[in-house]
Amino acid sequence: MEQAEKTLPNAQVDERDVMFSRAALRSGTPNYAAYYADKAGLKETDDALRALPPLLSPGTTFFQTEIMAEAGSHFDAIDAMEVDAAWLGKQLAILQASSHPTQTLKAIAVELGAVAAGWAPLEKAFIYSHKGRLPENHGLPITLEHACALVFLVEMDWKEMQRAPKAPTLRESARQYRRAAHISLHLEALLKGFGCQAKHHYDAHYDVILPPLAVLAGLGEMGRNNILIADNYGSRVRIGCVTTDFSADLDSPVDLGAQAFCEVCKKCAENCPSKALELGDQREILGVKKWPTDAERCYRYWRQVGTDCGVCMAACPFSHRNNALHNLVRWMVRRLPWSHRLLVWGDAVMYGRKWKAKG
Repeated sequence: MEQAEKTLPNAQVDERDVMFSRAALRSGTPNYAAYYADKAGLKETDDALRALPPLLSPGTTFFQTEIMAEAGSHFDAIDAMEVDAAWLGKQLAILQASSHPTQTLKAIAVELGAVAAGWAPLEKAFIYSHKGRLPENHGLPITLEHACALVFLVEMDWKEMQRAPKAPTLRESARQYRRAAHISLHLEALLKGFGCQAKHHYDAHYDVILPPLAVLAGLGEMGRNNILIADNYGSRVRIGCVTTDFSADLDSPVDLGAQAFCEVCKKCAENCPSKALELGDQREILGVKKWPTDAERCYRYWRQVGTDCGVCMAACPFSHRNNALHNLVRWMVRRLPWSHRLLVWGDAVMYGRKWKAKG
């Protein structure tokens, strides 16, 4: 099979321009004043979004007290995590004795709870130019000299995702963000113990853009929903990453047939509650052809309902359960492009074309 073509953006992304960073700005602060002095055209839209209730909050459509509290506890636990010293000593001994440390590190990621892992070159195009999420380092330039990234996936539970966009999907997101942070923290410690520089990237603390790095690591393709489509799991994955100067044997991009399938499927875009996804053709953005997403529309819906939605992840035909039938369909998607329209029709017959939350 031919490898997917490697294309890179022609400029870095400033994290200050990411919707989450803009939403975190607070009126009256120096960061707020500085940002909108340069981006005055975004101020009215962003102020209106910030006026809506935050995620997890009462007053949102799908607020449920116990579920939101549990989700919040998972996010709160992320920054309090510590490395298990006994685990570290044992795994460091295994790594030091390994004749193939590149593969050993991927295997350790899986043992920690990942469902797949791969090594990608750390392209500058996928490193943010400046920090934007947190007030204490907002606007600081990002310097990351690492050569590569160990990228991994954690699975979003299929049953929980069937309830999108309701509160349980946000709880599942929180669980998997916590799992990814646990894995990346331990991999960072392991690489440092092995004598390497390393940095783990996790929720609200990303210096890198994870989905395209996952593509370079051979973990999937970008879909119409601008989310990674992974083999066996579709869009219902979260991505984690550790960057490092470790000399790894790099993996290569793969062709799952996903992009070609997305051209005819359009199920995610048709079912997007906010109509934020593109129903038409790909466009060139920063020199790369992709389907654009209206981030403001998407995020506005999140603030209205109080969750991170997840409909586009759950509705994706690639996201069905990992079983013999769906593995056969994935095989056909990859190898028989002429079957795509037939498979889209079959998905509609079996599962319906219109998304309906379960439970």
